[in-house]
Amino acid sequence: NEGAYRPTEAAPKGAQTVKVQPILVPALSVDELKEITDNFGAKSLIGEGSYGRVYFGVLKSGQAAAIKKLDASKQPDQEFLAQ
Repeated sequence: NEGAYRPTEAAPKGAQTVKVQPILVPALSVDELKEITDNFGAKSLIGEGSYGRVYFGVLKSGQAAAIKKLDASKQPDQEFLAQ
């Protein structure tokens, strides 16, 4: 199964196995993201990290979402892509 997680070390004896459920991420247009974050405005800003800023928005479905906007001057690395 390509893309499946494979641990690099054996789990300790007696360790509990945890099954990770996939997260469904809907495809959204930039226009919709701008609309639900007030054009990535200060009122929607909820956090900032080394790769960019995180905004709060409510999707058309009514589901709350955190939207991470990558800083265009930075190159994503494996750590960012894993998030």
